[in-house]
Formats: sequence, C-alpha cells, structure tokens
Amino acid sequence: MQGHICLIPGLGVDERIFRYLTLAPEIKQTVIKWITPLPNEKLNQYASRLLPQIPDTNNLILLGVSFGGMLAIELAKLLKPTLVILISSIKTRHELPWYYKPAAPLRLAYLLPLQWGKYLYPLQDYIFGVKTPAEKKLLHQIIGDMDIPFVQWALTQIADWPNQTQIPNLIHLHGTHDKLFPIRYLRNFTPIPNGEHLMVVTQGAYISALINEKIYRL
Repeated sequence: MQGHICLIPGLGVDERIFRYLTLAPEIKQTVIKWITPLPNEKLNQYASRLLPQIPDTNNLILLGVSFGGMLAIELAKLLKPTLVILISSIKTRHELPWYYKPAAPLRLAYLLPLQWGKYLYPLQDYIFGVKTPAEKKLLHQIIGDMDIPFVQWALTQIADWPNQTQIPNLIHLHGTHDKLFPIRYLRNFTPIPNGEHLMVVTQGAYISALINEKIYRL
C-alpha cells in the first residue's frame, strides 16, 4: 500500500516517543510538531491550525498517542483519513474517567505546581509503566523538556473535551494496565496484555507489528 502516516505524539512530547516504532517502509511518515496554543483556544480550533502540517494524499493515516489520539480524532473530522489509530488514548468524552472532568472548571492545571512533577522520577516511572534504564531515561528527558504553559493548556483541554462523534475506520490499541486511561472506562478497543500508558515505548516491537498488520490490510 502507498500512503502517508502522520504521527501525533502525546502531551507536550516530540518525535522521541516514536523511537521504538518500526513501521512499514513503503509508508511515508510525518511527525506532527506542536504549536503554541492561542488564548482560550479549544482542541478542535487547535487541530485546524495543524492542518498545514498534514500532507495532501489519498491514503492518509493518522496515528495519535494519548493526548495526540484526541487530536487525531479532531483532525479526522476535518480530513476523512483512510485509517485512524489511537494508542493509549480515548475516543469520546464518555471514555474520560469521571475524576478528570472537574479539573477544567476548577482550572486545576493552573493551580497545581506542575513544575515539581518534572523531578518526581519514581512517580513518573510508575504512572507511565517504564521499567528498563533506557525507558526511564527517555521518559525523564521527555518530561524534563515539557513546556509547562502548554501542559497546563493541554490538561485543561483533556478535562473539557466535548467530543461524542464516533470516527469511522478507527483502531484503538490500549494497554490493560494503563493507569491514566483505565480500560474500565473504554469500549471497542484492542487490549494489549500488560500494556501501560507508554507501551508505544515499552512494547514498541509488538505495537509496530499490530500497526503494520492493520496497514497492510487496507
């Protein structure tokens, strides 16, 4: 199959998150770069400003990890891609854990000292499920480089995401041990045994094989 896959990283993360993915070589790849949110900008509005980064192709695949999966949903509404792949993410507001939802009206992302979280390494390792020294080093580097104002905006968008649209041609890969988006809130997904939130890194080879299988079936 000839086509183009756009890779959308997680919250405030860059292309390093895809270091352990090995995708079909005949598929061209573009990693979406984050841009600075505008004041009071909603997620769908932000997604529309990412459109210049999306190639014009007949066989477009959108792949989003975590927060990037939510953006993939918003982009899919505008682009009608051939396939949408979500990893460690959610499809609609109904899959968002109830305890996230008060964070937007209370503006918790702007009240909590998020900067301190950059140095809580054992907590980071536990939440994201990394285990090897290489995985932990990568995670700590990524979190250390995060832009706090962007993180505050993104966390608020997650808590306030209103989407209820079911996107066609969608595949949702989700770890059974994901702590950020527990599977008990999800519907219609492919469970990844023992998968944690950062399984795109910790189970990169397995996730790559699943993605390539889906692509070759198109």
